[in-house]
Amino acid sequence: MLEFVLLIALLILAVLVWRPFEKNVLGALDARARRIRDELDEAERLHDEAKDLLARHERELHEGERLADDIRKRAETETKRLHERLEADFEAAVERRTKQAEERIAQEEAKAVADVRRQAASLAVRATRRLLEERLGGDAAQKVMQDAIRDVTQRLA
Repeated sequence: MLEFVLLIALLILAVLVWRPFEKNVLGALDARARRIRDELDEAERLHDEAKDLLARHERELHEGERLADDIRKRAETETKRLHERLEADFEAAVERRTKQAEERIAQEEAKAVADVRRQAASLAVRATRRLLEERLGGDAAQKVMQDAIRDVTQRLA
């Protein structure tokens, strides 16, 4: 019977020791497992958030690259258009200036021809007047000159 009492005492002792042991050790282990599970859940949430953020940044990067490519293409097109317009404007300006220069040259040529003709006519009139004065005398030369001037005026009119 002593053995039976010892067995019961041992069982009571085991129950008394098991309760605090279960509360302290198993409770601490459960709390640690909950904390680890919470940390894993938080890590998984942060991982998913990081993946979403990375995907968003990659989309923005691709969109930025596409936008930069569009801007570059528009700039190249605009540059080509401006170059063609400036080239056409330059050619038109050169053509206009060439035409103006040709017109000035033609005007100067006409002016020079008119000056030469005027000087030639003046020289011819002086030479004729001298010749007439030498050969015909003063009054007769004057009369011939007046008649010639009248004749030329009528023909020009």
